[in-house]
Amino acid sequence: MLKKLTCIIISAVVLIMSTVCAFAKSYDKPSLENAEEYFALINGCSSVALKNYDNDDVVDAIIYCGLDLSNPKIMFYLSMFYIANNIDMEKLTSDPTYSTQIVKNLNDYLANKGVENSKSDDFVKKYNSEILENKLNFPVIGAYTLKAKKTIVQKMLDDSNTDFVIVGTVFMLSQGDVNADGKINSNDVKSLQCLTAELIKSGSSLEEQFYLYSADLNGDGKININDATALQQKLTA
Repeated sequence: MLKKLTCIIISAVVLIMSTVCAFAKSYDKPSLENAEEYFALINGCSSVALKNYDNDDVVDAIIYCGLDLSNPKIMFYLSMFYIANNIDMEKLTSDPTYSTQIVKNLNDYLANKGVENSKSDDFVKKYNSEILENKLNFPVIGAYTLKAKKTIVQKMLDDSNTDFVIVGTVFMLSQGDVNADGKINSNDVKSLQCLTAELIKSGSSLEEQFYLYSADLNGDGKININDATALQQKLTA
């Protein structure tokens, strides 16, 4: 279970390291637009996933309070770490032992350089007494895995200090997983059919962005009965 959680954390760090790769080679200011869009989808997915729990339920969660990548000093340290450690990006996403060590080394390296993460510090101060169990903690990078009540995780999700929150231990940001429970089955068909009645098409909220991603199976920018039919066909294929 811990290895699965580690790999999910790494998926976020890989996004950061990918921008570092470009920065290290070109020294241009990297664009984080794709990362921000991805984080918005994750938060929309988690918002939907929380509906699968009761208020008193204890929820596994991954929290990411990222560093300020607009800071040239931080980007310089990240690029130097990437170059000095000859990081294998493919192995980083597939080998939990390797990835955990790399993230720990990066966290320690940044700490030794005096890098501070105010968002991460504020998060810990605010929620430390509400966390029921800590698992992995990388305070400078701003990545945490923990257990807390659903109501607390919801507050974390809405907190401006967090870039994203992942709910559960079987994260699946995938087309077809409409109810965000980590499985694609007949329950998702039912959820999709309910969405068609709501005619979601604006994508103005995080949940709507997620629904447009997960339920628009034919890619026409709308959620309708055609998508429900496509999902049913996918399940019976």
